[in-house]
Amino acid sequence: MIIIDDFVKDQRLLTKISLDAKFWNEGYHWWGGWWNEPIQSVRQELISYIWRDNCPISDGFEIQGFEHWVGSYQPGDGKVSENFGFRHHLKHHFDKDEDQWQQTGELVRPKIGTVFYPDPQINYSTGGYLQLWDTYGGDATDLPYELIKPQFNRLIIFDAGKLHAVQEVTSGVRNAIAINLWEVAPIGAEKMLK
Repeated sequence: MIIIDDFVKDQRLLTKISLDAKFWNEGYHWWGGWWNEPIQSVRQELISYIWRDNCPISDGFEIQGFEHWVGSYQPGDGKVSENFGFRHHLKHHFDKDEDQWQQTGELVRPKIGTVFYPDPQINYSTGGYLQLWDTYGGDATDLPYELIKPQFNRLIIFDAGKLHAVQEVTSGVRNAIAINLWEVAPIGAEKMLK
């Protein structure tokens, strides 16, 4: 896992994110990358900033593109559930090619997972920690875990194929963007275009 604080140095990009209402549109999206198509959104500009211009990983790897989505959680939004003795806004799960899993039972995981917090209001919230377990299994009842506090302009890179969750937000709002890098595009990528 890698955590980098104050990651985006380009204030123009942070301002564009804060002013772009489309940035927070829900739903899963697919982008085939700057090597296949031009940048057409502020989200794609952020992805390019992270993975092309300021790549935080020195090991070489090949990918076919980026799956990206946003999550927004706040008290009283009806998204809280209980598992493993914790209250979560996003229950424990591991990222995978959902369509592949449903159609064949084959488990295909992304190469790398990314979480970024571009909303400065997150510094005034409580809760909403990213909870990570060091297991690919589904039961973490007695396993140790790490908690990572949401913080403005913090980038987290981790193995999204391992079990993770978002703990309950108890005050304020937790806005984040998640970006998964895929070696082979998920079979439902064409449904997520843009």
